[in-house]
Amino acid sequence: MKSLSLKEIRTKVEALEKEIRLQRSILEVLQEPLFILNRKGYFIKGNPKGMEILGHPPEELQEMAFMDVVPLEDLSRVLEGFEEMEQGKEVRFRTHITSRLRGEIPVEFFGTLRQGVFFIALRDLREKIEVEEEFERTKRVFTKKIQERDLYAKELQMIRDLYKGKLGEIERMKEEAVRLSYTDDLTGIYNHRFFIEQLTLEVERQRRYSTPLSLLMIDIDYFKQYNDTNGHLAGDQVLKAIAILIQRGVRQSDIVARYGGEEFSAILINTGRETALEIAERVRRMVADTRFPNESAQPNKDLTVSLGVATFSSPISNLTDLIREADHALYLAKKNGRNRIEG
Repeated sequence: MKSLSLKEIRTKVEALEKEIRLQRSILEVLQEPLFILNRKGYFIKGNPKGMEILGHPPEELQEMAFMDVVPLEDLSRVLEGFEEMEQGKEVRFRTHITSRLRGEIPVEFFGTLRQGVFFIALRDLREKIEVEEEFERTKRVFTKKIQERDLYAKELQMIRDLYKGKLGEIERMKEEAVRLSYTDDLTGIYNHRFFIEQLTLEVERQRRYSTPLSLLMIDIDYFKQYNDTNGHLAGDQVLKAIAILIQRGVRQSDIVARYGGEEFSAILINTGRETALEIAERVRRMVADTRFPNESAQPNKDLTVSLGVATFSSPISNLTDLIREADHALYLAKKNGRNRIEG
């Protein structure tokens, strides 16, 4: 083998020193902790970041193996990593190291075997884990807020539905109150108050549009005698039955009301005198043809009604005149023998 000249030896030494200085510079400027270990896992060298994270002085670290800075619970995973590197694999996994000054530190482990030594890089995960934990906390808070919002929305909707239901119930109660205020308790038809209000409206309409308007006043013949003989319960049943018969005898557009006691009235809308007399006769006949309990004890052996008819015309100029005219016609019907129509 040819011996090298002094100049050649000096050149090689200078190149080797340059390479060592370059490696040392690269090692020192790396921002992540980096270690070089021998095949037995003992520390050969660590960069400043590596020395900082472990907290051991260089002379102490050179007497230690990497397994000395691994917590017991993570030891098996790190050993597996070294076995994989021995097989030529590059490994990467999360684990912990034990710092002399800071206790356990979560790290990401990067390792490979090159030229008979292990190169181990560590990434400090404390900040990342804090960010992840903060993210998870924020996520939990956000999720809770969403759940609270959804719960609030559901409760609000329930309150709205309840409020809507209550409003509907109130409206129904109002409608029922209005209906009851206009309804006769016994017969279920309109009462005297509603009769006056509707007749007032129809009279005003007649004045404005000159439409025909008629009124029936209906009285049960000898009702007091029937009541006294058969009792008030039987009399009430007769009142209910005759209210139904009157409603059947008039048209759907007409308004039937209990005027008071045994007296009824019917507003015949858009109806002239001839049609009003026809309707009155139909009502009279329906009542006369109906069989009532114990009606044979009545003075005329039958339970009947008398009717007075009045039609709005030039002599009858207002509501009072119309009612007075129908009342007078009813008086004549009763005076002239009952179970008849006058008007």
